[in-house]
Amino acid sequence: MKFRPLAIATFAVVLASTGWAADLPKETKSTTAQPVAPEKPPAPPGSPGIPDPPGVLDQEQGSETTGFGQDITIPAGTTHDGNVVCIYGRVRIDGHVNGDVTVIAGRVDVTGSVAGDVVGVAARMDIDAKAKIDGDLNNIGGTLRRNGATVQGQVVNIPFGVSVPSWGNGLSSGWGAFAGIFVLWKLFAIFLFFVCALLLSALVPDRIRLISEEAPARLFTAFIFGLVGYVVFVFVQLFLTITVIGIPLVFLLYLVFVVLKWLAMCGIFHQIGSRVGRAMGRELSLLGAILLGLLPFALLRFVPFCVGFSIWFLVEILAFGYLILTRVGTRGTPVAPAPIPVPPVPPPTPETIAP
Repeated sequence: MKFRPLAIATFAVVLASTGWAADLPKETKSTTAQPVAPEKPPAPPGSPGIPDPPGVLDQEQGSETTGFGQDITIPAGTTHDGNVVCIYGRVRIDGHVNGDVTVIAGRVDVTGSVAGDVVGVAARMDIDAKAKIDGDLNNIGGTLRRNGATVQGQVVNIPFGVSVPSWGNGLSSGWGAFAGIFVLWKLFAIFLFFVCALLLSALVPDRIRLISEEAPARLFTAFIFGLVGYVVFVFVQLFLTITVIGIPLVFLLYLVFVVLKWLAMCGIFHQIGSRVGRAMGRELSLLGAILLGLLPFALLRFVPFCVGFSIWFLVEILAFGYLILTRVGTRGTPVAPAPIPVPPVPPPTPETIAP
């Protein structure tokens, strides 16, 4: 009994040596390490499935490079085979473009060479003196600085002085470019006034003359009436705007307001033009006097720092006041009352001759 533990241990060693332990399952781990695939480099913008950044469109389609709201640059020493089209952005050509360059509402700077045409529409064009253009150079509605550059084709320059500044990455021309838009708008507004004055002088000449006769008198009263009338008109417009039924009437009411206001302004300009004409010893026609009186105020509209706008607005207030005082040109200065008709005296009866 004392040797039993030793015998058990000896028996276990013998079993292990005979291979019984080889049939026991091997220990396995619950997790297994997997190889990690290398990260793919990010695809460049414009690749299939990868959208371009918002607000940017600069891609090559075949042989044409287009851009919207951003800059396009052809570096020096490089050649671009194809056309370059940019809308609302800036194009800088320092190298060579084997095609046409078109910029709309932006800016183009050329210091290199262009084999085709260079076209700018409402754009700012600056062509360096060392630049070379084998095609035509066309500026429509923008600004052009040729600087003596070599142009093999024709040069078409229609300068309205308009250059629209672009946004986003292509913001290059600055806020000062909006001055061209304001100048163009002022010219267009004066042209509309001229057309309206031409029609009004042909349709309602008597009302213009009545307002013209009333213009020298009651200047302060006309200003007060016009100022109050403007305030009332603004409140009426706001009331119609916030009502669903009155929204269609807003534009119609404003159109009628502008036409009537210009009618009264024609009366004021006629009074001024008539006095200037008499001072020069000439009696002008109705339309001639209106245009002569309009001329100084039209020139003042182009004075900067809101001076011209303030003077024109003051004339509009006076015109609206005279429009109210004269009841839209139907009542002018007081006229003498018409004489009361006297009934005719009956002829005397012939006297009877005595026989």
